[in-house]
Amino acid sequence: MGRAGRRCGSAMKKKETLKDKAFRLWKKAGLPEFLNKFGPKKTPGWLTYATYLEYIVHAPAWRRASNFMSDYYLDDRHWTTWQKATAKWPAWVWDALAQASVDEKHCEWAAIDGTTLSRTNASQHYLKRIGEDNHIKRPVQEVIMIDVEHRKFLSWRFRAKPRGEKCDVPYLVQHSPILPEGVLMDKGFDSNPLHAFLRKEGMWSIAPVRKGCKRGNFRKQLRDCFDWAIYWQRNIVESLISAVKRLFGSHVRARTARMQRAEVFCRFIAYNIGALITTFY
Repeated sequence: MGRAGRRCGSAMKKKETLKDKAFRLWKKAGLPEFLNKFGPKKTPGWLTYATYLEYIVHAPAWRRASNFMSDYYLDDRHWTTWQKATAKWPAWVWDALAQASVDEKHCEWAAIDGTTLSRTNASQHYLKRIGEDNHIKRPVQEVIMIDVEHRKFLSWRFRAKPRGEKCDVPYLVQHSPILPEGVLMDKGFDSNPLHAFLRKEGMWSIAPVRKGCKRGNFRKQLRDCFDWAIYWQRNIVESLISAVKRLFGSHVRARTARMQRAEVFCRFIAYNIGALITTFY
């Protein structure tokens, strides 16, 4: 075998299927093989997660994901079986998978921002028929913290009903597998109690203050001494949000809040897994 053949063979060995990614992430998260307490234990949890990854990444329909599992992995089950199995997963399963998808030990700067996803994807013909000029606004909210250097999602908070974004920062810090040295935020996070919380946790915080800032010791420090060179890296969080929306869509397909949360979690985890795999080549 020539040198080109050996390179081709090594590249084929390095390539991971979606099933391999799901199995490796499931084991890294330390989750049990079967999540059902009662009934026969036939389908392991990581295989159900592989089906859900297929639904999110490649086949935006449960019937297509079920046909894929039947054709390629010889696991013939009705699409509602896969869907109902995923809907029963508690929140701690998704939290464990989210933390396992972050394969980093150190984070210098993190960025926080919020975004929304539409619940519907109505066509322009339908909007014209019902007399609506713009899209119907019934969004779900996501507040996200990313690793600026490694371009990965560290933690996120999902809300079925949008509300203020500042109150979710402590949740993001507590659920992040690694604590960054500093946090970059936009003007919407201009709050002295929020800066005090981050300083207490041992992190620097940079956020531009509003016009006419006169109160708050940390806000006054940012008003007088603001490092714009570091702050401009905050736009990376907007780039990652745009990348996820372009890859997986700008709307959620699930109807219930529980499945919407699972869909949003799986999108961020799938992006982290993709970023992890590409570093091997």
